Amino acid sequence: MIDIHTHLLPYVDDGVNDFNEALEIINALKKQGVNSVFITPHYYKLRNFVSTYDENLKIFNELKALVHDKGIDIKLYLGSEIYYDQHTLKNIKDSIVKDLINRFYLVEFSIDESLYNISEAVHNLVAKGYKPVIAHIERYEALKKIEDVYSLKKIGAYTQVNASTVLGSRGFFKKVSINKFIKNDLIDFVATDSHNNQVDKFIKAYQYIEKKFSKEKAEKLFNNQIIFNK
Repeated sequence: MIDIHTHLLPYVDDGVNDFNEALEIINALKKQGVNSVFITPHYYKLRNFVSTYDENLKIFNELKALVHDKGIDIKLYLGSEIYYDQHTLKNIKDSIVKDLINRFYLVEFSIDESLYNISEAVHNLVAKGYKPVIAHIERYEALKKIEDVYSLKKIGAYTQVNASTVLGSRGFFKKVSINKFIKNDLIDFVATDSHNNQVDKFIKAYQYIEKKFSKEKAEKLFNNQIIFNK
């Protein structure tokens, strides 16, 4: 399995506090069957999360060395979770922020962002040859309707939902709504969005989807290999 959205880089955002906490979570993910983890620190100026990719890379390399020393057999990738604004395309061009891999960019918006603005952002990214992945799609007020999510996917968006939401952390009605999205193939990735140790939520969410839908559906959402395809 792969986890495309985590905050396991210490000292840069609101994620883990130190390397020990990062190692604890990475080891827990490995025990749940995760073999690839994308570490995606926020780039969000309004919250003062402004470390650049080069700055993050130094800490990331330290973390990779510690993971190797601990004998945790897992692949780590460094990207960014980008709060989309008028500077995003330039920040991508200038390598201030980074893709996950193969031009897949994890992007987030204000929870009350309009459908028009989200659609325009997706269009702008796709026009540049990028592949936008909308982070934690369950949070956005404008993306409650199946037809609206479908329209975004039609213009080139990918979608990610948090494992905790699949398990009902945002309430019964949101869980039902996400189930409808999953049933209609509108979700591409389930991820942890780990800021701290979520114990075994990832594997529990996998088991829930396997039971409710199918093993094939669970494999697609938790081990979506499209991200590694160029």
